[in-house]
Amino acid sequence: MKNKNLQNLVNKAILSALLVVVTFMLPSCFLFGNDDDEEDPKPDTPRSEVPTILAKKWLAGQFSMTEFWQYDGTYSGNAFEAGLAFDFQPNGDCEFYLVAGGTTYGCRTELLVYKKGTVQFNQDNQSFTFYPTEGRSRGFYRGCASSFKNYDQKTEQKDLKPEIYYYTLQKDSNGQDQLVTRFEPNSTSTTTFRTVNW
Repeated sequence: MKNKNLQNLVNKAILSALLVVVTFMLPSCFLFGNDDDEEDPKPDTPRSEVPTILAKKWLAGQFSMTEFWQYDGTYSGNAFEAGLAFDFQPNGDCEFYLVAGGTTYGCRTELLVYKKGTVQFNQDNQSFTFYPTEGRSRGFYRGCASSFKNYDQKTEQKDLKPEIYYYTLQKDSNGQDQLVTRFEPNSTSTTTFRTVNW
């Protein structure tokens, strides 16, 4: 009885965590609307030269140590995984990626959000503003209820809003640079990025 209650509690915790993440991600993409081939006009967005130390690809992410296997021995997927990435170019061009996935009760969900635009750094207050000019979002569902439909959609201009991040550069235990971001200047809630190549 205790094992069954513990398993129910674990399943509820995983489902709750996944719902919280999806709730925060939905404003970043749209699920419905026109996806015609007409190009949206690209707004003239601010940009600045990116400081040399920041003109890199940065990745923050995690993966779940909990894995799900089907009764027939096939791999179902991690309970939850998420990653964020920025690609800052020296001339102020910028790309943003968000990848998230999760498995609960045999339903595998995956989400990709991509945005492209410009970035403007403000050295005075240690911030940068990302000005997205275009984007796409994709959702994939496997083993889920029929009401879940895969999608691949262009992001509408009204959903491409400037995003401000405050940052510091810190060294990790190996002496490598880490980009630590927050949404408010003095917030203790941070996201830590490491440099990567892809």
